[in-house]
Amino acid sequence: MPTTTPPAIPWLARLSNLKTGRGPTGKPAPHKPVMLLVLADLVEAGELTTPRVPFNVYLTQRFRDYWSLVAARQPGSPDIRQPFYHLHSAGVWQPLTADGQPSGALATTRLCDLDPELWTLMQLADFRLALRKALIARYFEPLEQVGLCASLGLPVPDTAEIAAICDDAAAWKSAQQKGRDSRFKSTVLAGYHYTCALTGYRLMTETSALVQAAHIEQHARTGNDDPKNGLALTPDAHWLFDNGLWTVRPAGDALLVEVKHDAFAETGGDRLRAKHGQPLHFHPSASLRPAVEFLRWHARRWHFGAAA
Repeated sequence: MPTTTPPAIPWLARLSNLKTGRGPTGKPAPHKPVMLLVLADLVEAGELTTPRVPFNVYLTQRFRDYWSLVAARQPGSPDIRQPFYHLHSAGVWQPLTADGQPSGALATTRLCDLDPELWTLMQLADFRLALRKALIARYFEPLEQVGLCASLGLPVPDTAEIAAICDDAAAWKSAQQKGRDSRFKSTVLAGYHYTCALTGYRLMTETSALVQAAHIEQHARTGNDDPKNGLALTPDAHWLFDNGLWTVRPAGDALLVEVKHDAFAETGGDRLRAKHGQPLHFHPSASLRPAVEFLRWHARRWHFGAAA
């Protein structure tokens, strides 16, 4: 097994003994272990194909999604640049400037070169699994562990601390839902390559993207957090979809936009009407497509006769 090979064992030990700061509550700050979870996700999703790790929206969005699971312990928005730079102290990577030169400061770090041995290990599914389990058990509190395991599809650790919170059904369910929500958002946005499926619009900064992860079957009604029940949409396209002003009609291998023409009281709907009959937009690098059964649910829910 890869996790018992000589390189894997010391790396798991090293990454289980990170130097972490203290947050406002006095508890250990989770920034570095969260960044390592993000790194494993980027490799697994095929979004990181070389040892050079850029500080970009793919990394920062996933970091924020994980951060939502620890926000109660560490209030406020995280400075994601901190772990991106300071993981060099554990030998994880070498910080670099934007032009690939060695960086000696947080403010100038825009790339990192992953340790070659760790990069090789990160290609192995068994190592990523062992790393995730080790990080969750070592650095996160019981309810955070429940959320993280729900997000990653892992069994919850069998510990006395976990057993002590099992009877709090509401807290347990809430932590699991937060984890599933986090994974849904990360998977949908990355799967559509941060591109709106209605308009083809894609706008990103280094740390954020305009699009949102929209449910097709309403989550409040069905609890469906399958990524194939998702679309990446701009905020206005998301609102229009959630209010049944447009849907998607499967037509052979195509997925066509269908607009409810008579639902608009003013001419403001003209831009949406112009989308009628056009195919959904998928970026060439997009890896995710919506499931037909969920699209049909949406059409029935909003009484689109031809698509029902």
